[in-house]
Amino acid sequence: MQVAIYARVSTERQEREQTIESQLALLRAWVQAQGHALNPDHVFTDEGYSGSRLDRPGLDALRDAAREAAFQAVAVLSPDRLARRYAYQVLLLEELRRVGCQVVFLHHPISDDPNDQLLLQIQGAIAEYERALLAERFRRGKLQKARAGQYVGGKAPYGYRYVPKREGVPGHLVIDEPEATVVRMLYRWLIDERLTIRQILKRLNFGPWYPRSGRHPWSPSTVHHILADPVYVGMAYANRYRYVLPKQPRAPRGPRTNEASCRQLKPASDWIPIPVPALVDQTTFDLAQAQLGRNSALSFRHNTRHAYLLRCLLTCGTCGLAMYGVTRRSGTAGRELRYYDCHGKDPVLSARERRCPRRAVRAEELEATVWAHLAQLLADPERLLAQFEQFARAVLEGDAQAQAEHRQLDQRLERLGREERRLLDAYQAEVISLAERAERRALLEQRRRSLLTHREQWEHLHQERLRAQAVLGSLATFCERIGARLAEATFPEQQAILQLLIERIIVNEDTLEIRHVIPLGNTPLGTAEPHPPDGGLCSYGVGQA
Repeated sequence: MQVAIYARVSTERQEREQTIESQLALLRAWVQAQGHALNPDHVFTDEGYSGSRLDRPGLDALRDAAREAAFQAVAVLSPDRLARRYAYQVLLLEELRRVGCQVVFLHHPISDDPNDQLLLQIQGAIAEYERALLAERFRRGKLQKARAGQYVGGKAPYGYRYVPKREGVPGHLVIDEPEATVVRMLYRWLIDERLTIRQILKRLNFGPWYPRSGRHPWSPSTVHHILADPVYVGMAYANRYRYVLPKQPRAPRGPRTNEASCRQLKPASDWIPIPVPALVDQTTFDLAQAQLGRNSALSFRHNTRHAYLLRCLLTCGTCGLAMYGVTRRSGTAGRELRYYDCHGKDPVLSARERRCPRRAVRAEELEATVWAHLAQLLADPERLLAQFEQFARAVLEGDAQAQAEHRQLDQRLERLGREERRLLDAYQAEVISLAERAERRALLEQRRRSLLTHREQWEHLHQERLRAQAVLGSLATFCERIGARLAEATFPEQQAILQLLIERIIVNEDTLEIRHVIPLGNTPLGTAEPHPPDGGLCSYGVGQA
């Protein structure tokens, strides 16, 4: 019988201690002892994933393969390796049972007997309780250690080394003299020479000093942390942050996706002070904070002397980095010339080996082109109206036919499912061979993929039609409301309108790609939004630069 095996560990420490290899060794030994066949492709693992969630890559691959009847059984060490929550265990067991896949737990064999099912429920409830209990004990243990003066911050800050607990001495920080010399040097640069973070980065990256990773470049956040963290005056704090769900999660999925990973400061009264060796005195630290405040007030992002209409909207089409405004003086006439330059030309900020070859773009010409394009679009929105009228007509004319096509697709997919089940029954009854079943199943899978593609295309078109019908009535009103203000708009109003209506401007060598966002809500004219509101109407315009 073809079987699969599944193993899971939830922490990096368990990965380092090879506990997943021990699970796999036990599972392979059971397969060999039972005389089953194990395909190397049917070994599924999840390293660093919690059992309290279902979106695990290994588990997803196992469920997909079981749905395709690639094996008849799956072996797991215990129910808590499959899932920590009883509800998830029941869901997975029922799903695998429906597709004809048996689940075998080596440490806790489970059958359809009511007593075994009751035992499974009790084990699932206990596993979920143990997980919550361990998390609470770990949290309270850290707080107790912190109140006793033991450093519990995890990784030691730059300039320190962490000495683990041994021989009754609690874990504590000690000064790392080579790194401490760099820390004191940074404070002197900031206070005595009044350097900015950017200037400090440039000096560090072109000097003999290296971060803890041992390679350049230094990170701006690392330098700012060194110059702003109170740990360097001799006081670390535990229980300083709470962790919440991120408002904008990062795109790549991983073990900690959709978990509370964003830090928020707690009230200062909840902080637990932990004395540590000081690297600088309090007076030096206060002077450093004052200089950081002056640097922030004088930063180019607070620039009011030179106005840049397209700030925070431009992207370099060559390297993909943002473009920023810069003002230079002409060598002959002495007059000021405004440009938009690429961050990729700055090795300190971009941290790239090669500079971007793009030349700076004259600000006056670029701003005039973008503003004229936007004014023309809002003054004459017939192109957008024609596009969405066409979609709206398609909704009215083709709705009945589209619904019939959708029902036919669903019926054909159901028939394919019945054919697959009959094919599996024929194979189990030894009417057809494994090779013949695989050949027929490949043809069915090809037909299924084709039908699913057609259904996705239909659903996408249907959503576009509904969306077009919903915004058709608001588009003309919106263009009229905004277009009436363009002629007399002041510079702040122009900047607010651009921030509201343009998502991104990609500056290529000879063309501009302007990505518009037409918000159809009641957004105030004077309010500039850094990101387009949800549900906006996107259109793309390309014009000569």
